[in-house]
Amino acid sequence: MKDLNSQIDSMFREKIYHVLGENASRIQKLNIRYTKSNKKYSPEHLDAISGSFERAIKEIPRELLRIEKSTRLKYLVPLDDERRQDIIKIMTTDVEMLIEKITREYRLIFKDHQLEEEFDGRIKVMLKLAQQKIDEGIGKTVESIDEKLKSSQQIQPEKLAEIYNLDESTLIDLKAIEPLQTVHEVLGAMPENQNAEVALDGVRQAVLLCAKFGTQMEIDPKHATSVEARRFKKMSLIAGTLALKELIYTVYVLVQQLDLPVEKRNDDIISKIIAKLKESLSPFEGDEKVLECLGPFIQMLSISGKCK
Repeated sequence: MKDLNSQIDSMFREKIYHVLGENASRIQKLNIRYTKSNKKYSPEHLDAISGSFERAIKEIPRELLRIEKSTRLKYLVPLDDERRQDIIKIMTTDVEMLIEKITREYRLIFKDHQLEEEFDGRIKVMLKLAQQKIDEGIGKTVESIDEKLKSSQQIQPEKLAEIYNLDESTLIDLKAIEPLQTVHEVLGAMPENQNAEVALDGVRQAVLLCAKFGTQMEIDPKHATSVEARRFKKMSLIAGTLALKELIYTVYVLVQQLDLPVEKRNDDIISKIIAKLKESLSPFEGDEKVLECLGPFIQMLSISGKCK
C-alpha cells in the first residue's frame, strides 16, 4: 500500500530527527563536561563521542523496524519484498549519513591525537555491526509480521474498504482501520439476542451516508469554475471528511463502553460523546438519518432516548 508506506516513511523521518537530536544533545553535554574538567578531546572524551555515535547508529534499525512492524500490524498489512528492499535502503542511507558525519567532524581530531587508526577501525566495526543489525532485524520483522497476521482474527483493511465503500487510502487518512476493526470485533462477539448484527448494519449505513456529506452541495453552473465556487467545494469536502472522522471515532469510543459490564459503563461520558456527534453532524442535510441508523447501536448501550 503506497499510502501506508508514505505514512510510515513520514514516521521514519520524525524518528531519525529525534535520534540525531538526542545524539547532538549527548555530544554537547560531553563537550561541556570534558571542557570544564580540562580534558577536551582527551582519549576519554573522544571515546565517549564515538560511543554516542555508536548508540545512535544502533537505534536506527531498532527504532525504524519497530515503527514498520507496529504500523503494519495495526493496519494488518504484510511487508512485501519491494518494501523490504526500500526499508533496507532507508536504514543503510541513514547509518551511512551518521558515519559520514562523525568522519567529517572528528577524524582529523582523532588524527591530531595519534588515534587515526583506532578511529578508522572503530568506524569499520560500526558499519559492519549496523549492517548485521539491519539484515537480522529485517528478517525477524518480516517473520514476526507474517506470523501475527496469520493468527489475527481482525477484519482485513481491504474487507473494510469493501464494506464501507471507501478506498483503503481513505481509511488510512481517516485513521479508521483500527477503530472499525474494533467495532466489528466487539459487535461480532455479542450474543445474537442483543441484535448486534442489526446494530453493526446500522453503523455501516451511517458511515455510508456520512461519507456523502460535503460532496452534494449545489453550485450554480454559471459559477462552477469560479474561485469562490472551488473554495466552497474544497471547504465542504473538508467539513464532510471531519464529520465522517468524528462519526467513526464516536462509534469506536462507544463500542468500548459497550464492551464493558453494564454497571461499569459511564452514562455521562456516553451522553456527552453523542451530543458532540450530533453537533458535528448538524450542519449537514441528512444528519437525522445518520442518527436514526445508529439507533440500534445506541439502544445496545441502554440510552436510546439520548440520541433523539
